[in-house]
Amino acid sequence: MRQVWRLLDTGELPAANNMTLEQAILTARSRNFIPNTLHFLQFSPHCALVGYHQAVELEVEEEYCREHGIDINRRISGGGSIYMDEGQLGWEIFALKDTPGIPKRLEDMYRLMCESVVTGLAKLGIDARYRPLNDIEVGGRKISGTGGTEMGNSLLYHGTLLTDFDADTMIACLKLPLKKLEDKQIRSFKERVTCLREALGHVPPMPDIKKAMAEGFAEVLRVDLEPGGLTEYEGTLMVEELPKFQSEEWIRGPRASQESNLSAADYKTPGGLIRVSLRIDPLRQRIKSVFITGDFFAYPERSILDLEAALKNSSSRPTDVLATVRNFFTSNDVKIPGVAADDFYHALRLAISAHRRSESNGREGDAIQ
Repeated sequence: MRQVWRLLDTGELPAANNMTLEQAILTARSRNFIPNTLHFLQFSPHCALVGYHQAVELEVEEEYCREHGIDINRRISGGGSIYMDEGQLGWEIFALKDTPGIPKRLEDMYRLMCESVVTGLAKLGIDARYRPLNDIEVGGRKISGTGGTEMGNSLLYHGTLLTDFDADTMIACLKLPLKKLEDKQIRSFKERVTCLREALGHVPPMPDIKKAMAEGFAEVLRVDLEPGGLTEYEGTLMVEELPKFQSEEWIRGPRASQESNLSAADYKTPGGLIRVSLRIDPLRQRIKSVFITGDFFAYPERSILDLEAALKNSSSRPTDVLATVRNFFTSNDVKIPGVAADDFYHALRLAISAHRRSESNGREGDAIQ
């Protein structure tokens, strides 16, 4: 007998409301107050969203957003900064981790969810493909990015489908290296992304898109979807939590940047960018504090904060840093698809080297004076 899941469609909402809704539904699922759920959501007004592990001031052109009425908010999941407007459809799966048919291995779960979208797009006449780790492409061009988080025994896996796409506004509102590139290189970037309008020559009515997507998920996950609304519990929780997600404390989050005072380095991995900033006590050769951001997905989300805590006041000698990082990952149940423990070590080592070069240059400057 096939499982019955709820099909929930909350339409267009502001970014803070949608982020609150994610938290409320995930909480309700983790407490077994609701069934597994496929949720469709849209954003109005348009918005810039950063991942949980990112710093707003490093990722978003805040002045441009203010001038153009673009909301800024933070997701409860990791990943990179994205621009959402009315021409994009958000989809989300809320489910128990032990749901029959959902793989325990994160990379396999990623593939299953993305194949559901691929199947849905096929019903619209689009030949899409899954691209590891977590993208969906059409003719080599990205049409949907995905990612997730978890709470207790429940998971949230979500993504965006580009139905139409305003690349110029996205480039303007996010801090992308594209602004330093030539026009030809910017055109090359735009050609890496596509949308339903380009793939089909038109944008199907949104109800038709949602119907195809729902059929894709139902077919691949082998479930029946039954339309339903929010429960009283979810509605109450949303009212209670909305002020938090509207607050500067949430938007700035635990990733508030301190980079102006730190030595920093970036390290690219298959699972995303790791950006490390740190302060070092050179006399004691110890890490005074460390700040890790990036567009990776970490399970659980707070694991990066725990890693920072483990590194604080630890030795800055490379061999000791490697031991600290490996011990942390060995001692904790942390999963970061596409990112290994040693990747964090390499990022830390680069930041430590940058600090030493800065110290050396400073001493040379003092000698010259």
